[in-house]
Amino acid sequence: MAKPMSRKDRFREWVSDNLRYMLLILAILVVIGLALLIVHLVFSGSDDGEAKPKAEVTATPTPAAESEQDDTQAPAVEFAAENNAQVSAVATTYYQALAAKDMDTVKSCVDSLASEDETQILEEDMVEAYNDIITYTLNGPEEGTYIAFVSYNCKYKNIDTQLPMLTELYMYTNGEGNLVIASDVESDAAIAGAMSSALEQDDVKALVGNVQASYDQAMESDADLKTYVESLQ
Repeated sequence: MAKPMSRKDRFREWVSDNLRYMLLILAILVVIGLALLIVHLVFSGSDDGEAKPKAEVTATPTPAAESEQDDTQAPAVEFAAENNAQVSAVATTYYQALAAKDMDTVKSCVDSLASEDETQILEEDMVEAYNDIITYTLNGPEEGTYIAFVSYNCKYKNIDTQLPMLTELYMYTNGEGNLVIASDVESDAAIAGAMSSALEQDDVKALVGNVQASYDQAMESDADLKTYVESLQ
């Protein structure tokens, strides 16, 4: 009588009988797996292609774009004497017109002129001329705006020594495309803040210090000049 088969023998016999079915199932699984892999790769590539335009839209601006944005805030040229011909021309014309009491020209240089200011200009009879006008320009807070520091020597009638002075002006391009001096800078917080900030720059501080030193020297060197200026205070 044959010996009964052990569990191990029965398992081997079952594997032998069903091997072809197992291989078929394995082949089917391999085919399905390959198909899923191909589908995944195809759709993955498609998604990558769509993501690239998104990345370009949200990407950090290129150096060229950054330069265009910064141009409105940074000085167009180095802070120096006569560094903006257009601003310098307006400032020079304005002070020459003030000394000559050429009110038509004065009004063309400013955005508005109050009647009391016009009267004050016309009644001023001691200023003979504004000489050696030099303009130092910074870009303003917006495109087409400028902060100008204008130094000049004020020549009073019957006084030999000229008085060095410095004035800060705000200029902007009006609706007609003309560069004009703003007559009111205190009521606009942005303009007042920009002009105040400009005074904190090292190169501006150096200019202010130089003019102040020249002013003090002129006052000490001429008693007539000192007496007249102090009478105005």
